[in-house]
Amino acid sequence: MSNLSKLNIARGTLVLGLLIGMISFMATVGHIGNPDYLLIPGTDELQTHAWYHALREATGDVASMSILLLTFFGPKAWRSRTTWIISLIIMIGYFAPFWIGAPFSSALTAPSWAAEIVHVIMAALPFTALFLARQDFLQSKDEPAQA
Repeated sequence: MSNLSKLNIARGTLVLGLLIGMISFMATVGHIGNPDYLLIPGTDELQTHAWYHALREATGDVASMSILLLTFFGPKAWRSRTTWIISLIIMIGYFAPFWIGAPFSSALTAPSWAAEIVHVIMAALPFTALFLARQDFLQSKDEPAQA
């Protein structure tokens, strides 16, 4: 299988994972303005602060997805050992919060098994894509820094 076809498979896998992830993304966006997601209903101070955090999460998600799509679909020069590592770090930062809180508190877990399944699939596909595309990233040379 040529690197180009592996890259195209990786691109499709990434897009599929991000599209499935839109289920979770839309749930997060749906918290904004929803009175069920007030921190302390009936109080005046900071009760909508959870909405602010949902907005922060959503904008961070859009930024992460955008960088991954630009890296995978942009010019070949954008794919290098460095951008592969950056993509890996972005994916860890984007997907790890689904599970890193679980050992500390059950409140820091997915709200249902359905959400958990979405989280697993939406993370597994982009990581698979990154490893499928690894050779394409490693074949490009990082440019030396310009002074």
